[in-house]
Amino acid sequence: MNKSLFQTELDQLSFTAQGRKALTEALMEGRPAPGRRMSWAKRGVAAALAAVVLAGSAMAAGTLWERFFGRLDENQREIIETLSQDLPAAESNGTVMTPLAAFGDQDFYYLMLEIKAPEGTVLPDCNGDEGYYQLFGDTLEESVTLTGSDGQDLLCTLDYDWFNDDPADNILTAAIRLWSMEDVDLCDGRDKVLHIPGLWVQSPDKIYTPILTGGWDFNIGTHSGGIESRTPDVAGVTVEDAECGTMTMEYLRLSPLGMRIRHSWTEPREGILPGASLSVVMEDGSEIFLENTVGSCGENWNEEYGPFETPIDLSKAVAVRWGAAEIPLN
Repeated sequence: MNKSLFQTELDQLSFTAQGRKALTEALMEGRPAPGRRMSWAKRGVAAALAAVVLAGSAMAAGTLWERFFGRLDENQREIIETLSQDLPAAESNGTVMTPLAAFGDQDFYYLMLEIKAPEGTVLPDCNGDEGYYQLFGDTLEESVTLTGSDGQDLLCTLDYDWFNDDPADNILTAAIRLWSMEDVDLCDGRDKVLHIPGLWVQSPDKIYTPILTGGWDFNIGTHSGGIESRTPDVAGVTVEDAECGTMTMEYLRLSPLGMRIRHSWTEPREGILPGASLSVVMEDGSEIFLENTVGSCGENWNEEYGPFETPIDLSKAVAVRWGAAEIPLN
């Protein structure tokens, strides 16, 4: 694997303060890192050029998200429009951060955030050679945090893409995806304040240069979009594995945004983590797969979850396919 490419991908995955601490502990103990992404793919820049501009500078939520997900059909755009919520803007030190679109389920939260710096500030493109934009600095006090209604930090991680339509102006847009950790439910209706400390440029040598600093807070917990998840009956669903015996599905949850699964196996073997292909079968016969996954595991069990490449219409999903097993959704 290209080492520089791997480092580029790693640098663009960020953690909250608790996430960084958990990552450090995991590395010290030799455990899989929390928030580890199985793959990373840059979204098509051409989709951004094809975005349809509506009245003023505003765009429909579905069209905005084409810049993150790639080309969306009319049905997918309608799904995002239905899910998206209005989230108030926040201002600090003359910089206004405005949510253009926001929606989420238990495991994921998507936020399209316009960052408008004070007049006269230029936010140029960072193409990698000069560094990367980050929403955090290099100290714990400069971390992105998610705080619950009780004031306690909630463990999560996030990834994002940047869009800069005019490198000579003072506006930058971030498409952010939060991943919940340790069973944090992002859409239970309770207060969950996402705190962004500012904007930095991280150089290839890991030097952080502050561009905008302050405090921008967004209560994503009360603006989740009311996404409904489904937990089909998986009793008796098994798949055979050549090395670890019978795998049994113990739990399955899916929403328009992604899936979570837990399974166990009868014959554990050191160094082997058995699994099976997982997909949603749509009424037209097509299959929808997860973009990537994170999770945790034990000697004879594994739990993982991940987002779909694009949100799906659950009303048109007929089954979940797990290896040779098929779980009907009607």
